[in-house]
Amino acid sequence: MLRMQPYVDELKSRFGNVTVIHNSSAETLLQVEHVIPDRGYAAVLCVTLGVHFPRTPPIVTYFDGRKISLASPDGSAPDAWDPSKSKLVDAVGNAFANLANLWGSVVPPSMELLTSQLSSLSDSMLQDIVSNPNCLESYAYQLPFFKAIRDASCQTIDDIERVANENLKLQPVVENLRAELERLQRSLEQNVQSMQKMLRATPLLNSIGTPESLAKTLATDVRTLDAQCEEIAKKILQLDCATDKLRFDNLLEEYREKAKERHFIDLKRRAYCASLT
Repeated sequence: MLRMQPYVDELKSRFGNVTVIHNSSAETLLQVEHVIPDRGYAAVLCVTLGVHFPRTPPIVTYFDGRKISLASPDGSAPDAWDPSKSKLVDAVGNAFANLANLWGSVVPPSMELLTSQLSSLSDSMLQDIVSNPNCLESYAYQLPFFKAIRDASCQTIDDIERVANENLKLQPVVENLRAELERLQRSLEQNVQSMQKMLRATPLLNSIGTPESLAKTLATDVRTLDAQCEEIAKKILQLDCATDKLRFDNLLEEYREKAKERHFIDLKRRAYCASLT
């Protein structure tokens, strides 16, 4: 089934209601239900995927076993199945279109319709057999088909009961998960509130908390260092190198360090702003 699962998922994405009826190493049997848009009624097709699919074409049949063509209804695709190009969802879509063309505006019979009719006609069928023994052969011929319908209905009921029981078992687990999710949500809200308080109480975090604030902080640092360099330069210009060479050299070294720091911070600012764009 793992190999066929991608194809099943594709059918579900296109048609929605897809059920795995049978799965074995030899074949996978799917039931696909689809509402035909231009007809307004729902139709059901059976799709059989053989062990060599997609090298071999899928087999699409109506519930009575009649094969439905996979070719495009408008005849644009001369070959019904090309392993290198054809897609299962398109082939099944063509089959639904061909089925709609076959029945026209008449709603095709379904398994549910036959089951309801057979349930209401059971007494009349027995009366026909009693009054006309020739009907017995006809009913006997149809009996295996009716039995298969009944077995399928019983199996469906069993599956529904099993799913319902599983849902009852899962309900406490879901409730526990919901409670845990609510607890985690409350914890997250508390953590967010604590973080917001910390941001308001810590100016440094505010200055680097967002990309815009960090870029603004770097620009402010550059302007501050510019002002400091300008102040040191004024002091240097006011000194006489011949009379106070030691202080002149110290201020000159301080100016170089500040200018170097300013250049480094400005490079970081430019690189960071470039990364934001």
